[in-house]
Amino acid sequence: MHDTRKAMDKAVRALSMRPHSESEIVDKLTRQRFDEHTIADVMQRLAEHRLTDDVAFAEQWTKARARRGVGPRKIAWELREKGIDTDMAEEALAGIDARETLASATALASKYLKRGDDKAKQRAYGALVRRGFAYDMAKKALELAAGDSSTDVWMDE
Repeated sequence: MHDTRKAMDKAVRALSMRPHSESEIVDKLTRQRFDEHTIADVMQRLAEHRLTDDVAFAEQWTKARARRGVGPRKIAWELREKGIDTDMAEEALAGIDARETLASATALASKYLKRGDDKAKQRAYGALVRRGFAYDMAKKALELAAGDSSTDVWMDE
């Protein structure tokens, strides 16, 4: 019982800092060397008190990361890293507005294009892809940010 209380305190403390997926909580408790029975008990109690909910976590994480200009591909990868299954991640990603995603990508592309050097478009494209935007979304954002369709020239080479 003492271990369960200690593990519960650790789990609640972690959840008070930021939301965590169930997998993250299990990993934290495992690293702190709590036994499987104690971890299972804590996870059951957390679920009973609705302190963990992977669906809500995935939706919240997705919205927060999208607001910070992170693309859908990177968000999906982050969710997998946090123990969220693919179906749940796809469902959360479906809630992202495509227009807002394009607006975020365009804003990021504009920052890179302000530099005005010869490689600005290539750098912008690379940055967009690294941030998790799909290739076609990155291309469209560059076109919108540049105000033309000259991106086709260097991308097709």
